[in-house]
Amino acid sequence: MNNIICERRVYEENNKKHNHLYGQLILPINGNLNIETVNKKLSIGNDKIFFLPPDCEHLFNANKSNEFLVLDIPTNYLKKSHMDEIVGGKEILFDDKWEAVKCLFLSESKNNNSSVSINNLFLYSYNLLIKNSEFASIKYIHDHYAEEIDLKKLAQLEHYNSNYYVQWFKNKMGVSPMEYIQNLRIKNSKELLLNTDLNILQVGEAVVYKHNSSFTRAFKKIENMTPKEFKSNSK
Repeated sequence: MNNIICERRVYEENNKKHNHLYGQLILPINGNLNIETVNKKLSIGNDKIFFLPPDCEHLFNANKSNEFLVLDIPTNYLKKSHMDEIVGGKEILFDDKWEAVKCLFLSESKNNNSSVSINNLFLYSYNLLIKNSEFASIKYIHDHYAEEIDLKKLAQLEHYNSNYYVQWFKNKMGVSPMEYIQNLRIKNSKELLLNTDLNILQVGEAVVYKHNSSFTRAFKKIENMTPKEFKSNSK
């Protein structure tokens, strides 16, 4: 297969399991498609699209009424380094840009489902596919760092199991989820120590350290000084 194949497909209700040597981009038209890979389990509806990298075994089924626009993409259109980053697949928000891309694919595929125009259109949209969009769990951490954060919740946001999520996060961010959260809390506590009249106990509580001793210990581990020393030095 040298050209990309682009066509409308309907999936069956029964579970099927296979893999293929080409990549696959799945865009919603109607209904839901359930996909499970070694590390992900999700339902693709009208709010997201899904990219399946080459040679990725997956289990799938769909509801009774469904239709999707599917692109079968030969490996010569895909960079191995990008594929290595999305083991198990990548879900992408189906926004206005992707809606426009889908309409163009649908238009081109009416006349010929495997053409130079479709190849060129995919190359245009490839950057949308592989760009480093903000990961849901990392956004959640930044929005909720001042609350208790459950690892299982973070893993669910990325559709991973907890054990794989820790490994995935460390590969992406260089530290474990808990280290990342702690670093973010201490970073924000420094802002509060410098720019507010809150005392050290209040600052610790503001970033979820209920006891002054635990806040001091965490702060010293990262900054090599206590919050009190940091505040004094800053003055």
